[in-house]
Amino acid sequence: MTRWLLPALMLLGAAMMTLLGHLSFTAALLVPFLVLGGAGLLLVTLVLALSPARKSVNFVTLAYLLGGIALAYAGMTRGTSWRFDRIEEEFAPLITALDAYHAETGRYPESVAELIPAHLSKAPSCALEDSSEQRPGIADGGYYRTTADTYGITCMTIVFWKYSYNPEKKYWYGWD
Repeated sequence: MTRWLLPALMLLGAAMMTLLGHLSFTAALLVPFLVLGGAGLLLVTLVLALSPARKSVNFVTLAYLLGGIALAYAGMTRGTSWRFDRIEEEFAPLITALDAYHAETGRYPESVAELIPAHLSKAPSCALEDSSEQRPGIADGGYYRTTADTYGITCMTIVFWKYSYNPEKKYWYGWD
């Protein structure tokens, strides 16, 4: 019973951190501690395996530790990157509407409201969760016109991490 306790707790903790990383960035910040704990346990197991005092080491436990570390890492990376995928999906219709508007008028609109309803059914939002809270400094859902021929889209995603669209190169990028 006790030989399965450590692997079971490691996998349960990694699964919980994966789920929490999906739900909350604050929880995703805890995943590195889980990885460090798992790495420490892995190191202890390897030292015991090489030690002459201990001839038999349960390598099944070692496999579970490695699985837990891998699961925690996957949870950490996917727990944060789904936010970027969601923003790209949310703003794809806006980017199409902006290109159509620019083709018709030769300029980009001052605000997203100029696109509704002719080019866009509803304005996209940077909000990742359904919330009435507005972030300071983010007006017009993250869209801004820099000149008549250029625009940008920037959303605050994780704490102070920004995710922006470059219309000239047509790609999204994250920056701090």
